[in-house]
Amino acid sequence: MDLFTILKIAIGGVVLFHASYLDIKKREIEEWHWIILAIIGFIHAIYLSFTFQSFRPLLITGGVFLLMFGLALLLFYLGLFGGGDGKILMGLGTLLPSLPGKEYAFGLFPVSVFDNALIISLLLPIAILIYNLFRKDSPKEYDSGKLKKILAMMVGYRLKTDKLSEKFYPLEEFKKGKRVIRLFIGDLDFDVKKYKEELIEKGIDNLWATPGLPFIVPITFGYFIAVLFGDVMLRVVMILILLK
Repeated sequence: MDLFTILKIAIGGVVLFHASYLDIKKREIEEWHWIILAIIGFIHAIYLSFTFQSFRPLLITGGVFLLMFGLALLLFYLGLFGGGDGKILMGLGTLLPSLPGKEYAFGLFPVSVFDNALIISLLLPIAILIYNLFRKDSPKEYDSGKLKKILAMMVGYRLKTDKLSEKFYPLEEFKKGKRVIRLFIGDLDFDVKKYKEELIEKGIDNLWATPGLPFIVPITFGYFIAVLFGDVMLRVVMILILLK
């Protein structure tokens, strides 16, 4: 692996960490995050094209950029993806279209980052459930069915009312004077501050809430997993094929 590639990997990691930090803190990803990734990627592609006197590096970089743009646009309109997350994948597709030494889905590094991020997102509910079981805690005080309580244990945990902030979404509501579990977050502009004041007025010192982890966090972890190990989903599929 050459020095330029190592440098690009490091830059990608720093940008992703900063984007994750901002998204957790402010619930937004700034435009410069994906733009700097794309600029560095295209500059390196142009340099390689001149060095090898071939348009191939530039065409590959541009092609992967357009592919990730299409994927991000599709997932955004399906409501499965935030615009900022999609742009980050576009930037990664330009910065690192592929990497040597590892197996990636269709040979494309950013697709494997996305695959890894999906796996991490699917494992998070299991991790949260184990956390709640380890603490022997459950939303037993809510007037809801067992299934809803189990699902709530997979997506959230108990939080002190005074620690409720814009970083969390309450998994509860009041219906006919009773506290019930609300699994569908719904309006993301929910007035958390007002609800917190309501809980304090009612003398309720804790609630069940979800941190609403931004998808950029699994993308960041998926990025480093892809760099070190490749595409986890592809590895699992290959193992299953070999076992048949």
